[in-house]
Amino acid sequence: MQLYIIFQILLALMTIVDKSYGISSPVQPFTTYKHSIELQANVADLWWTVDNVEEEIIFELHVKTTGWIALGISPAGGMIGADIGVGWVDQEGRVHFQDRYAFNRSKPIIDNTTSDWF
Repeated sequence: MQLYIIFQILLALMTIVDKSYGISSPVQPFTTYKHSIELQANVADLWWTVDNVEEEIIFELHVKTTGWIALGISPAGGMIGADIGVGWVDQEGRVHFQDRYAFNRSKPIIDNTTSDWF
């Protein structure tokens, strides 16, 4: 069921841009992806590939920021029920990533389950 919902989200993205060659990130993606979209010009780019055999989606997100970034996936497309990956670089240059879950429109809790999307 989760994979089906993810497909719905990706299909919606693909109707916006099937293949975008106007990506603004100065850094090339780590690997080759089937789909890409410029989420915000000169700020945020997203690449992804759907692997039907492994039933997974591989994402790469480039964001120009001095703070944190987050990518969430939810059954209804909103914050409630979203599985959220949050990343940032601290003052010492260490990269951090947290898997979080939003039960409502408040600060998402740290998600320690293994049967989710991140």
